[in-house]
Amino acid sequence: MNFKMLLGGILLATSMQVSASEFESGSDEFTPRPLPQYSEAELQKKIENEMAVACSGNLCKIVGQDSSGSGWTVQFQVGYGRANGGNGDTIYIGDYDGSNDNNGFASITVTYKNYKCRSNLLVTPAVYRFVNTYLYNMVNSDGSVKRNFSPADQIVVLFYTTMLNKVSSCGSGMN
Repeated sequence: MNFKMLLGGILLATSMQVSASEFESGSDEFTPRPLPQYSEAELQKKIENEMAVACSGNLCKIVGQDSSGSGWTVQFQVGYGRANGGNGDTIYIGDYDGSNDNNGFASITVTYKNYKCRSNLLVTPAVYRFVNTYLYNMVNSDGSVKRNFSPADQIVVLFYTTMLNKVSSCGSGMN
């Protein structure tokens, strides 16, 4: 009987030690992170300071791309008939008869391009403020990105990505 009481006491003491906080020492992966520690007024003041640089008149540069470079393009043509393209000199093989299409030819065009390009997407100040307010709210005060985005956040990311795609990348194709 003593053994049963001792065993019952041990089980009772053990069950009392288990509490709702038994997982406290686990990973903090799902622990909510604090929101940015900017007040709405501080955030809008920060955006206002950026707008002083990004805006001119009623348009603000929200996305831009600068590119420059140079390169060679070489184009070859070989065929039978009339040469149809290229800005280089065409060398006709055999006797050239300008009146008919029975000429064999070969041509090469070598082009060197040097380019400098700046492409900017300009938006109204309202759109600039709207996008940047959401983008700043997607960053935590420690600089890390929020783990979960609301549907509105996701739409702004999609909108911003669309704007990035609208900025042309000139000169890269060397055409």
